Amino acid sequence: MHIYVKLFKGNDFEVAVSAGQTVQGLKEILAMQISIPVEEQKLVFKGKALADDKLLSFYKIEEGDRVFLFTKKVDKPTAAAAAENIPKFAADMSCCSTTVLWDKLRIFLQRHFTPQDVEKVLIEFQKDFNSRLQRLSLDDIERLAITKLRQTNQTNGVAGVS
Repeated sequence: MHIYVKLFKGNDFEVAVSAGQTVQGLKEILAMQISIPVEEQKLVFKGKALADDKLLSFYKIEEGDRVFLFTKKVDKPTAAAAAENIPKFAADMSCCSTTVLWDKLRIFLQRHFTPQDVEKVLIEFQKDFNSRLQRLSLDDIERLAITKLRQTNQTNGVAGVS
């Protein structure tokens, strides 16, 4: 499902999550997307602060709902240590089709892991995935694009790319 997160004195943005995800898992996704450490995030829905260990379904968060994100100050040593764990690529993946991948991967992982482990595995996979994307060269991207274009043209019966 897709929900909207409203930054205090900032913009709204869309995030793909599942109802079976923990608030902590949502905070970790937000940390990757907007570079705000988990320790500094406070999420509020319908006037209630969300507890990290509760599932989004516990708060009856549904498709299209809006959650508010407030930042809280943390003492400097903790914030500096936490900032090292946030990926340098704070790309907003909500505009990408990778959210479909994460949803399908989450469903697959739920068959094999506990809900807490699903979120941990998914977060680590997302970090690895994005890290590898950042290391792609322009030549790699061109090869991927040509391969995909050829596959698309073959299925549509169009003449190939040279």
